[in-house]
Amino acid sequence: MNSNGSGASAPVSVVVIGAENLDASLEFYTDTLGLEVADTTTWQGPEFERYWQVPAGTTARCALLEHGADPVGRIQLMEFDATDRKLVRPPEIHRATGLFNLNIYSSDIARDCEQLKAQGFNFWAEPLRTDFGPAVGEIAEVAFDGPDGVVINLVQLLTEDPKTLSGNILRFIEGYGCTRTGFTSVATTSHGVLDMEKARAFYMGPLHMTLFMETVLEGAETNRTMDLAEDARTQSVFVQGNHEYGKIALSAPMNYEIPNLVPDAVPPNIGYLAQSFQVGDLAEAASACAAVGAEEFSAPLEIDLPGRGKCAAMLVRNPGSGALQELFQPV
Repeated sequence: MNSNGSGASAPVSVVVIGAENLDASLEFYTDTLGLEVADTTTWQGPEFERYWQVPAGTTARCALLEHGADPVGRIQLMEFDATDRKLVRPPEIHRATGLFNLNIYSSDIARDCEQLKAQGFNFWAEPLRTDFGPAVGEIAEVAFDGPDGVVINLVQLLTEDPKTLSGNILRFIEGYGCTRTGFTSVATTSHGVLDMEKARAFYMGPLHMTLFMETVLEGAETNRTMDLAEDARTQSVFVQGNHEYGKIALSAPMNYEIPNLVPDAVPPNIGYLAQSFQVGDLAEAASACAAVGAEEFSAPLEIDLPGRGKCAAMLVRNPGSGALQELFQPV
């Protein structure tokens, strides 16, 4: 993988999560999912405050988690010391506009569900098997409420035929390896949008991602797993960088309304706050962001990012939803 070249297709390098309690969240991601701690730090100072638009004196305990050889699908946990922190996604919300879930591959979904239930995690339903046809293959998946209001969606690839997408990804995982507890880093992460075309323009423009798959999600059984009405129709578009991990599942309601998490998905709140992408030329990416209407949240600056060292970085709002997107270039 090489995401450093100008014009390279950038997968999700890091998902940024505001943690209610860093130690408790680390226990889940390291002990249960088996991810490795690449870096821990206390982030503070004027640049940090300006970057995340938090009051003077705010600090955050941070940990960067990873698995595998490539800087993709990682998780950055941040416990802000601020008061009056708000939970971005209350547990009763099962579908919303904004950054929403982490899809992680499971090697044995039935076993993992039992173990996670025993740990007290709340599952939305039993695992659902879905056959997407001869080109894609069959998968099993199930969602549960993870720490900090972040939804975790476990996916087991059932079709082994290498002629299918499922079989191809399964072969990649077998070569790339799983964590010591049988999981992967973030393979796909969902983003509910208000304007699909504007969201696609951002990911496929400044970030040069490519179309992986698109469909309309509908039908009683599918909608039950998403806690939607039986007649709901959802536009679904998957985009991909130059890696099997770090995909984005975009979704937009076609005939129903959902809550909007974006206004609360900012520091120092608790939940899924941002997606982060490594780019080859930040100045070029910033110009491309402006061209597609991505509003600037924090202007480009040089800053030490957890686990990544000195970088030129900025934060913008995705024009399709307003969700925060971080772009960084190692210096």
